[in-house]
Amino acid sequence: MKALIIEQNGEPSEVVQLRDLPEPTPGPTEVRVRMLLAPVHPSDLHVIRGRFARQRQPGLPASPGSEGVGIVDAVGSDVPPTRIGERVVLLNVPGTWREQVTSPAEQAISVPGAISDEDAAQALINPMTAWAMTMCEHQLGRGDWLVQSAAGSTVGRLVLQIAKAQGFRTINLVRREEQVAEIQDLGGDVVLCTADESWPEQLMKATGGNGIVKAIDCVAGRTGATLARQLALNGCLLVYGALSSHRQSDPAAFEMPIFAPALIYSSVEVRGWLIFSWLALKGVSESSRTLRSLLDRMADGTLKPPAARRYSVDCALEAFTAAESAAHHAKPLLVFAER
Repeated sequence: MKALIIEQNGEPSEVVQLRDLPEPTPGPTEVRVRMLLAPVHPSDLHVIRGRFARQRQPGLPASPGSEGVGIVDAVGSDVPPTRIGERVVLLNVPGTWREQVTSPAEQAISVPGAISDEDAAQALINPMTAWAMTMCEHQLGRGDWLVQSAAGSTVGRLVLQIAKAQGFRTINLVRREEQVAEIQDLGGDVVLCTADESWPEQLMKATGGNGIVKAIDCVAGRTGATLARQLALNGCLLVYGALSSHRQSDPAAFEMPIFAPALIYSSVEVRGWLIFSWLALKGVSESSRTLRSLLDRMADGTLKPPAARRYSVDCALEAFTAAESAAHHAKPLLVFAER
């Protein structure tokens, strides 16, 4: 069995190695999945670099990878043999960058036939992040407003799809002027470009001068700090990423300066949010129900992950570069097998 392995943390181009390993054997309550496709997310590369909190870093050596799609090819003694041949996505099962992965049977979720392998491989991290923050954490209803940074990101575009289906409205921040019309065409109600120095004033005007009630941010840095400063009384900002820190080594790039008076006197909440923490908090039963619901939405076309580009495992370094390229328009997927 081929597997991508790291034995130490560092730059992905330097520490990720392709190895031959013995085939794993599923335990009594497990299935073994022959992986077809597994995406490369920027967060996977952060794990390789050792940037996640210690409790989120895998013990080494380990295979990176946080999701993927595959075919069940063996089952444990307590699992019905009828599951062999089932196409599944893995729910919070790390280490997917290998040809075979063992998983608890209850965390191998069946994929509807209408969903392509490319979409199924991306069903967990970004769709679940967008859905959980908007519908579970912020509990947005029809007519409510959400402010989001990086509206052109994968999660940002999925949020726009959810907003269209669920009826809430969005104020969207983008980095480049040419993105404004694109996000408007995708359904963004208000789109502001942070390259314009007056964007904080435009944002306050867009909220009617009342401030932000609910927001999500994956940029952090000064952008996140500005959102926090404009929160309304009892407003809430979920910070789920730090794009401003990508490819950075300066510790200051990871900081988000908060204006204390706004934090205190408006009793606002600025909270870090991580999909893996949310999945652990909700447990397998609730998480699997949510994932099945998202798969149903993908099957009926109301939720669509981004376009994808396949990379053989021999070209994994190209996939890593693409995952962090500002110009990339397709999710890099590592190919481990063909159907």
